[in-house]
Amino acid sequence: MRRQLNSTAIARAGLSLVALAAASPAWAQAAQEPRNMEEIVVTAQKREERLQDVPISISVQSGDQLEAQGIDTFNALQTRVPNLSITDTPANASIFIRGIGTSGNNLSFEQSVALFVDGVYGGRNRQFMQPYFDVERIEVLRGPQGALFGRNTSAGAISVTTRRPTNSFEGSVHAEYETVRESYVVQAAVSGPVTDQLSLRLAARYGDTNGWIDNTVLGRKEPARRDFLIRGSALWDPSDKVSVFAKVEYGDNKVIGAPFEFVPTGTRPDYKVDTDDGLAPLNDISDALNATVQADIDLGEHTLTSISNYSHYEYDQAFNIQARRPARLVTIAYETFDQYSQEVRLSSPVDKNYDYIVGGYIEHSKSDIERISLLDLPPPPLLNGDNRRTFVQETNVAALFGQLNWSPIEQIKLGAGIRWTRIEKEGSVRGVNRTFNPNGTFTDAVRLPLDANFEDSRFEPTLTAAWQPNRDVTLYAKYAVGSKGGAFTESATRMSEFILLPERAQSFEVGGKFLFPSIGGSLNIAAFTTDYKDLQKSTLEIATATFITSNAAGARSRGVEFDGSFRPIETLRISVAGAYLDATYTDFPNGACRFGAPVTCLSQDRKGDRLQNSPEWTGNLNLDFNQPLSDSLNLLASWTTSYQSDINYQDILHPLEEQKAFTKTDVRVGLARSDRTWEVALLVRNLFDEKTSGIIFQTFPVGVLPTDRVHIPDPRRSFTLQARFGF
Repeated sequence: MRRQLNSTAIARAGLSLVALAAASPAWAQAAQEPRNMEEIVVTAQKREERLQDVPISISVQSGDQLEAQGIDTFNALQTRVPNLSITDTPANASIFIRGIGTSGNNLSFEQSVALFVDGVYGGRNRQFMQPYFDVERIEVLRGPQGALFGRNTSAGAISVTTRRPTNSFEGSVHAEYETVRESYVVQAAVSGPVTDQLSLRLAARYGDTNGWIDNTVLGRKEPARRDFLIRGSALWDPSDKVSVFAKVEYGDNKVIGAPFEFVPTGTRPDYKVDTDDGLAPLNDISDALNATVQADIDLGEHTLTSISNYSHYEYDQAFNIQARRPARLVTIAYETFDQYSQEVRLSSPVDKNYDYIVGGYIEHSKSDIERISLLDLPPPPLLNGDNRRTFVQETNVAALFGQLNWSPIEQIKLGAGIRWTRIEKEGSVRGVNRTFNPNGTFTDAVRLPLDANFEDSRFEPTLTAAWQPNRDVTLYAKYAVGSKGGAFTESATRMSEFILLPERAQSFEVGGKFLFPSIGGSLNIAAFTTDYKDLQKSTLEIATATFITSNAAGARSRGVEFDGSFRPIETLRISVAGAYLDATYTDFPNGACRFGAPVTCLSQDRKGDRLQNSPEWTGNLNLDFNQPLSDSLNLLASWTTSYQSDINYQDILHPLEEQKAFTKTDVRVGLARSDRTWEVALLVRNLFDEKTSGIIFQTFPVGVLPTDRVHIPDPRRSFTLQARFGF
């Protein structure tokens, strides 16, 4: 009944907004007039192009959209992008596109969905602590992107473009206050010219955000977050042939508590925990530094681009894996990470019947990780103590790439790209198990040290064919190969578990992109099938509270996705997006035992089983209304509804670890000056107060029932006051 009422409310509110628009005097005269068309520019192929012209399935969100909708985290982005699923883990946010991503709390892993910020690769989420701050746009590229973007894009890539300095003086201040959790965020930016050749931009953000879970023991809301970010950038144009962009960004983040809640058998999260800091303070403290220099130099008709980057982060984290008292297992992690990268590429002009890009890339990174597991078990037996291990990894990458597009006739464009990548990795693990004895002494058992290195080289091609009968229609077909590099398992105890094979993907995609100027509309649709070999998978081994990592022999992800929008009247834009996904193992003879297997099961053939984090259906509907009330004042209103079908968060497909289908709605109403120099609004997130969980897992077995679970419950309904002032 509750879901029926919600669906009815959604329909009524949506019809009300349409009716409000229909009442506008503009409706009658505008029915046949061409609507304003937004020219969306993307850099999915490392040069600026119309979204309409790129033969790739892409979802684009502008910076203005993100600010208005209060999207500043990975998790919030997934409600706007079908076939994108994001779950929180203590290590990183696990990002899945089309059912493929990096699962498990393995600190040594890079993501199968790579993140790029201003063209710089970040295989670890913590490299960019607030990637959605002061951005121009975000592009979500679905499917393998190996030829131009490189390794670790076997599932896709997320490309973020930050706002650059401007040649005219401007600035803005954006503030939010959330009334339920009594939290606030303030961010500001100022930009303008210093000389005729030099422009600067300075942007900063500070957030003091209380959590949505009540800790009844410590009397606080968790997870409470304090974050500070500052970014300075410069754009120097010494001549009409040279342009240099440089930025330095520093972020500091402190989280008190954790979003985990212990949920006893047969119950649902009640947003309360009773944890304490008995074994260790439960927090996550991190900072990150990024510095980037991009130079673009015109060489006749060609452009030479150089992107240099240094990235550093470190963090200190502790969490109670059971999310209850007394704490039986607390895991502590420290990591320091450094990365240096350099890309150089040469781009041809695009005003001929052919164009091309060629380039090279090098990267060096080093990661130092220390993990400590503190055990406090009830007697008997007396097994209290700790487990310590250190993991050190060095990675060297070299790559050459090229992309050629050729139009044999005006309406046809054929493309071919290839990337050669060589990866060298060295890794080592050292560990000791310490047991505390009843007489106050302790006994150390040194674990077998693991040392290994490996090298891997591969070619990753891409082929595309596009037909454009006119400017408003593009039909395309694409074949692409992508990969995720081999990896070490930092939790391994023997050499046979230490090294994972590279993950490889082959994808076929066909699609169409259509513009309808008479209604200000667009429609993009794509059908795809991607086959994976040696898919890297992690499964939680609950008896030891570690993740067992292996290569699944094969998997297949296939489906259809679309997005479109139109303006029935000048003051209303309606946008809709959706996806169907079928993601299963095609060959996995030695997989983890699924739910319901005999207790004697050690491994099981998982062929045909659905992949975790792969909902069958996802979609969203967005209504944006902007109605002038006078010459200087506009009424703003938006309605966003997102849907996700059933999703299982764990590989064994236990029904207690499944989040049932749900629909969530955000509503925003505000007033703005017509020139947008100021704007005030009320944003209601999760309007109908749907209670869902972002991840569910079986917890450490001491003192709990086999059917007890730990959830990360999603935030409930909230009310946020927003104000923005520009100059």
